[in-house]
Amino acid sequence: MRNSIMEKYPLESMRMIGFMNINKQPMAAIQVDQLVKQVKVGDYIGLDFGVITKITEQEIEIREVVEDSSGDWSERMNTLQLQAKEGSK
Repeated sequence: MRNSIMEKYPLESMRMIGFMNINKQPMAAIQVDQLVKQVKVGDYIGLDFGVITKITEQEIEIREVVEDSSGDWSERMNTLQLQAKEGSK
């Protein structure tokens, strides 16, 4: 399912802030600006046609499709790491 809200923000502006297992399906909580959104494998995310391919307790794996300077399209993998709570470094 296309998740238009999470496709309006660059990945760099997102933080993974939580992990949960709901009905044996891994889910993650992502914060962007003041918005917190729950995502699952298959959701679209980011500005580069990203699709969530895997969620673990530590990170979210995302497959993006990007266009290079010559106009060719290619896939690249990206991740969002679970962020420690602020102040607990």
